[in-house]
Amino acid sequence: MTAQSSSPPCLVIGGSGFIGSHLVQELLRQGKEVRVFDRAVYPGELELQPREMVQGDIMDRDGLVRAMQGCRTVFHLAGTPMLWDRDPSVFERLNHQGTRNVLAAIREAGELRLVFTSTESILAPTRGNLPVTEDARPRLEDMLGPYCRSKFLAEQAVFRAADEGLDAVVVCPTLPIGPGDRNLTPPGRMVSDFLQGRIPGYLDCMLNFADVRDMAIWHLRAAERGRPGRRYILSGYNLKIIEFFQYLSRESGRPCPGLKVPWLVALAWAYLEETVCRITGGRPRSSVTGVRLCRRSMAFDGSWTWRALGHRPRPLEESIRDTVAWHRARLAGTP
Repeated sequence: MTAQSSSPPCLVIGGSGFIGSHLVQELLRQGKEVRVFDRAVYPGELELQPREMVQGDIMDRDGLVRAMQGCRTVFHLAGTPMLWDRDPSVFERLNHQGTRNVLAAIREAGELRLVFTSTESILAPTRGNLPVTEDARPRLEDMLGPYCRSKFLAEQAVFRAADEGLDAVVVCPTLPIGPGDRNLTPPGRMVSDFLQGRIPGYLDCMLNFADVRDMAIWHLRAAERGRPGRRYILSGYNLKIIEFFQYLSRESGRPCPGLKVPWLVALAWAYLEETVCRITGGRPRSSVTGVRLCRRSMAFDGSWTWRALGHRPRPLEESIRDTVAWHRARLAGTP
């Protein structure tokens, strides 16, 4: 089933990913014309399908310019959301240089509105534990690891372009949960591991979780209502990790891990895991960047964004229920 529209298409770069695919669904439900640009094909099992699917790479500037022709709005969600990679240069190449390539393509394609998807990871303060707001002013020297550095530099490139006149809005999602995490982003991997009994312990830290379907709505609202040059935090609920596991446990019947792991032990284990995975080609369950971020306050106050964009997060229990149901089906081979 494909939604029909006579309006100029929206281009969703990275539209086959977790947040991107939900954004495409929301745009189509709203009657928008959608063109997806991604290396991966859009998930064929979803009810609504974009009329145009362009398989391409964000390092291909000419391909981006062609994909932008006739569009009025560009959503840029492409890149890697993982906190670790065997090849650390992938973060600079895809997240930073890829974004600069998108900006250059927009300048060449003409007057377009850009919604750029950044991350909450770059906003975590080095000291203090007050919830982070949209007024946060991160610095390069405070970035933890190549992922955070690449996203910070990409965000700064977008803000500079906005200062120079580009109609650009920045959104910073926190940890997305919900159905459809086919590539297992970090929170999806955590849920999957929990349901398989693969999490023996936990860190005493605070994280923020928001439903991916709410994030899709906020992306659309940012395109419609966002002020150029502003950042919007797409956040939901602040929970300690053990509290999140308790929600998962009540929904799934799986027991919570009972061991609270000291931070230094977790950090040492993450270094060991990363070393082993560089040799074996595997993927660590805990990354050094992730553990170091947990040392900082990862609580967020998105109330200003909720008011500005006119949408509040849905009940957490609904998100947990749908997250567990989808991952259980995936693990059973029947997503």
